[in-house]
Amino acid sequence: MRRSALSALCALGLLAACASPEKAEPAAASAVTGTVTYRERILLPPTSTLTVRLEDVSRADAPATTLAEQTRVIGPNAPPYPFRLKYEPGWIEPNHTYAVRAEIHEPDGTLRFTTTTRHAVLTQGAPSEVEIVMEAAH
Repeated sequence: MRRSALSALCALGLLAACASPEKAEPAAASAVTGTVTYRERILLPPTSTLTVRLEDVSRADAPATTLAEQTRVIGPNAPPYPFRLKYEPGWIEPNHTYAVRAEIHEPDGTLRFTTTTRHAVLTQGAPSEVEIVMEAAH
């Protein structure tokens, strides 16, 4: 009787261990960070919006794929404007090319500033922090 009771308790312990697995920690999101500025010494209307995107620009024959995007009202602040684009590390392919681009739109939607050069990040020796200087849109 003792042996069967002990066996039953062991079996219950094993079942309890199987039924309540430890919760897996979620994968930590990574981020590309930096600042966005422009050379002109002007303040834009405070309701202008800054949009910064992390894109996969690997394929020359296809549009870029957006992996992360941040849009915010710039407010009354002067540049530089900080940004942080969170992404899942599993999205990044070591043999792909990634870049960050930025735009500022005025309150009426008019494009005022944009990036005109590629700001490579994350792979092939590129950093995860960048300083972006935009040019006036024409």
